[in-house]
Amino acid sequence: MNVVIDGRSVLDEADLHRRLAGALGYGPCYRRDIDDLRRHLGAGDPRPVQLVWTHSGSLRMALGVTVYDALVDALEQIEAGDAGRHWNERFVFRQLE
Repeated sequence: MNVVIDGRSVLDEADLHRRLAGALGYGPCYRRDIDDLRRHLGAGDPRPVQLVWTHSGSLRMALGVTVYDALVDALEQIEAGDAGRHWNERFVFRQLE
């Protein structure tokens, strides 16, 4: 699965989580916060998935530096945890300006 989030269209953290929940197939039980995103992705839900943030500078402005950095850190940790797995069991995270 390839999920692309265009940072120019994200309004705030709640909007980003709404977009991620829809794209990743998370239902109404998804709490739409960093901890729940980490819990789902860290447990392998779904795989394989490549998450790409385009126009990440715009996303950083919409979220604020603290929230943005926390999300990037969480996503990079999940990606690192999947590094030794077969391609069809991996989470991949990319940021593009």
